[in-house]
Amino acid sequence: MPDLSAGLSAGLSAGKVSITGLSVLSALGRGAEAQLAAALPGAAAFGEIRRFDTSNRRVTRAATALDARSLEEEMLDAVITACADGGLTPAERAMTPLFLAVHDRAGVRGLATRAAKIYTSACVSASTAVADAAALIRHGYADRIVVAAGYLVEADQFALFDAGRALSDDSTVRPFSLDRRGLLLGDGVVAVVLQRGEGQAEIVGWGRAGDAYHPCRPAPDGQGLAAAIEAALRKAELPPDVVGYINANATGTAFSDASEAAAIRAVFPTAVPVSSTKSVHGHALEASGLLELVMTVLALRAGKLPVNAGFTTEDPACPLDLILDAPRPATAQYGLTLNAAFGGANTALLVRAG
Repeated sequence: MPDLSAGLSAGLSAGKVSITGLSVLSALGRGAEAQLAAALPGAAAFGEIRRFDTSNRRVTRAATALDARSLEEEMLDAVITACADGGLTPAERAMTPLFLAVHDRAGVRGLATRAAKIYTSACVSASTAVADAAALIRHGYADRIVVAAGYLVEADQFALFDAGRALSDDSTVRPFSLDRRGLLLGDGVVAVVLQRGEGQAEIVGWGRAGDAYHPCRPAPDGQGLAAAIEAALRKAELPPDVVGYINANATGTAFSDASEAAAIRAVFPTAVPVSSTKSVHGHALEASGLLELVMTVLALRAGKLPVNAGFTTEDPACPLDLILDAPRPATAQYGLTLNAAFGGANTALLVRAG
């Protein structure tokens, strides 16, 4: 694996960090076009699980891609496809550092042996990998890095979430809705090529913060996530009012959604359009940050902001400008994608696209 510091030269100026190639698989389908269905009402991809036995489970549904192969096969294909989309030759692909975000490296053993870094920091794994890669590229330690992340719904993690009563028992994810009942898991296998210069979208800022409030619950005032958002804006040297869309972490769980709403309200003096694409493709755990980053880029480029599916009843604890009923035209180039994990970890990625 090449040394990430190779090519660093004295006085090298900071530069743009762009997504130049991408590949995406979710239960919505394969490829960018399939993901754009997330903008439409009624597009939620949840169904009965056929991949493993759920007869002894409280919940039996998730968002699974019916044609998914093994996780390693899917991730290898994602890396190859993203590199081809970015115009890399096989030789260039082989020389490009690879950052992986996965739950269990044993499931991607071949790729893991080639990876420069492996992230297993729960639901901020992929977004942390993107932040690290962007920092290295911006400051001249690398010209490009491939970030790949994957999770395919499997029996063990499903059982843990089911036993913990974290899964929605009414087959629907309802982010920010008063009657929200929990999350549903979903497949996600994504790869992006991050590279210096112009591309399909620019990573303009990133932020990470911890609130250390509780092992599982976020701070009610959203202080950790607010700090991550503010850090991303500072790094981009941009004011809050440039942000025209927020793809929220919102999992459809009571404490998390309310905390996130408080964080958004604390940073943004005026309302920003908000939705959570987890409401259609499910929670992809370690891959969620990269899947939602790509969903945000695709939405901005298409000029169509996705709906916050499943919503029924306004929650006074979540007074946000939610995108309901129909997609909303994008009126700005900048979007923010947020992620949070157990232990109080919070990330924010600010992108420019469109």
